[in-house]
Amino acid sequence: MQEVHLVEIYIADMLGLFLILGAIWSGAWKLQKKNKEDRLLLGIMLLIVCACVADAASFAVDNRPGELFRGLSYVSNFVLFFANLVIGPLWVMLVSRHIYGNVSRFQCVLMTSISGLVFALLIANFFYPVVFRISETNVYSRGPLFMVNNLMEVAFMIDGVIIYLIGRARSGGVKFFPVLQFVWPIFICVCLQNFFYGISTVWVGIAVGFTSLMLALQNENIFIDKLTRLFNRYYLDRISGTLKRSNKIAMMMIDMNGFKSINDNLGHSQGDDALFSMAEILRETVESHGTAVRYAGDEFVIVINTDNEQVAASYRDKIKQKLADFNKKRIKKYKLSASIGMGIFDLKQNNLDEILEIIDKRMYEDKKAYYEASANDRRRRR
Repeated sequence: MQEVHLVEIYIADMLGLFLILGAIWSGAWKLQKKNKEDRLLLGIMLLIVCACVADAASFAVDNRPGELFRGLSYVSNFVLFFANLVIGPLWVMLVSRHIYGNVSRFQCVLMTSISGLVFALLIANFFYPVVFRISETNVYSRGPLFMVNNLMEVAFMIDGVIIYLIGRARSGGVKFFPVLQFVWPIFICVCLQNFFYGISTVWVGIAVGFTSLMLALQNENIFIDKLTRLFNRYYLDRISGTLKRSNKIAMMMIDMNGFKSINDNLGHSQGDDALFSMAEILRETVESHGTAVRYAGDEFVIVINTDNEQVAASYRDKIKQKLADFNKKRIKKYKLSASIGMGIFDLKQNNLDEILEIIDKRMYEDKKAYYEASANDRRRRR
């Protein structure tokens, strides 16, 4: 039965291989954010390449006599099961880093525990063939615990989707990640391979899903500011329709105090560094509960998924506290300060331009108070 499908298997694996190699050579995995997500994307792609090669090899050596083919059969099938074992945790790490910026300790413990148990099962399979077996005539067959590996992969895929949905709920839907583009081809192809013995569709499905994911991430790069790696002004227009369907939200306009003096006295390279430092503080403060946007120059806009004024005020206070902590450390030549205007709004009643105008005026009121306080402080020191 397998021989009937050999040509189809080779074609499927070649398709998956060519899709991923094309993505690698084109640099489609390189994101503007230049962080650990890039390495995770590259790691997944290299894993898919190895799996496609191993998958074709496992069918090519099946039922061929001799110790050489027997060894190749064991190695190629072990590589396939190991790839199934690894790609799930890599997927979870990718989603977590994209949504939250890191991987939680709980997720690390969960992935390590489950993956460790399944890996031990694969090692034990060399002595007790419970996952897969190679007969005396070098014919591959599934073992009684064959589904454990696949179920674990599906569980990690679901885990990644749950992480995404929780992050989306917290942020009010203002962040996006191409989860469905990645998951649905894999789900269909895993079902096909499990129900129809002797065909190979899993890795081409993963390659198709991953290619779709990278295309979506590259589209997202259009909305990323190159300097600060925050979302840019165009992203506000992108999400305005989504925000209209939400409950009331908090929005802040943030303008850096004394930014011109940093550029004039320390140079534009230090000015760029100051913008990046401010962006990092805003990103760490907002986390997955909203979105930080570089609006223009040294102005930033923050969208928080809350209709509670006290909660919104707490984020404003956190920003100012983090700025104070940054200045106390004295790790840079400059000091950071910001004026903030904020409010709770319903986009069904106010359009985005009206909201931006309101918080901009409130920001300038805060800036006026800041400079008046600074002038009074200088007078007292005299």
